[in-house]
Amino acid sequence: MVAQRLEAANIFATYPSAKQRLLLFDYDGTLTPIVENPAAAILSDEAIRSIQTLAADPRNAVWIVSGRNQSFLEQLFGHLTEVGLVAEHGAFLRSPGSGSWEDLTAKVDMSWQEEVTKVFQSYTDLTPGSRIEKKRAAVVWHFRQASQEYAALQAAECKKDLESSIGKISPLEFINGKCVLEGRLKFVNKGQIAQRLVEEIRAATGRPPDFALCIGDDVTDEDMFRALRDSDLPRSTVYTVTIGESQKRTDADWILTDPREVIATIVMLNESDGHDGGEGNGQDGNSKTNSKVLPVARSYLLGSGP
Repeated sequence: MVAQRLEAANIFATYPSAKQRLLLFDYDGTLTPIVENPAAAILSDEAIRSIQTLAADPRNAVWIVSGRNQSFLEQLFGHLTEVGLVAEHGAFLRSPGSGSWEDLTAKVDMSWQEEVTKVFQSYTDLTPGSRIEKKRAAVVWHFRQASQEYAALQAAECKKDLESSIGKISPLEFINGKCVLEGRLKFVNKGQIAQRLVEEIRAATGRPPDFALCIGDDVTDEDMFRALRDSDLPRSTVYTVTIGESQKRTDADWILTDPREVIATIVMLNESDGHDGGEGNGQDGNSKTNSKVLPVARSYLLGSGP
């Protein structure tokens, strides 16, 4: 389906009165722009402070749900004890207030990774600029720095090879992302994480969240959108938001243009609760009545790293 443009009025129909809020954010392409060198995709101190302010509100359960590994998320967000972290699309989880990670795949047989890596290696040899990344619960073939037209054709062939071989005998799926092809376990995904977090809130408070905001830009985030859509949460309290062009096909109900608007949304939510939303956000300070989500300056997003 085609998502509708998210405006401030949409969120403020339910956010101010909500007593238990669940807020899920992807990282790359959502909180920070996609960049040529992934190591350079580091949020500015101002943007991190905005996330910290959001998470400090006791009504808010704030989670970063990313494909990045534990080390990267720990380095960037580890000092934010109120923020929950999910690494590798759901393989690892660090709950707010906890200093340790839970390995959700600890008892899973990962021998399939060797076979997938062998297939990826054969295509890496044929595709200059591509590389392989081995994660705990996935193997990823990256080709952002390769010739895009040629690499896309190679990725399509590679996916066919994998699906017709190891994909027939192992519980795997092969996902095309932004300049990546990822082999992963079917049951380790962001959708499972979204379901789990809803149920954790229900178990802890005796009721499900009465406001849920989920923002992501990639195909892996669609799992979260579908999980929340198919849950028993009232649709009027769930805001699934993708990032991109207005005609993008998605299972999300709403859309924002780019990460600047995501950070602006976080600033706006902070201001609506009477918190300082942060400087340089491009808003007029009257967030409750603004009809549009106004983007922050690009310099507000990217910093020099922790």
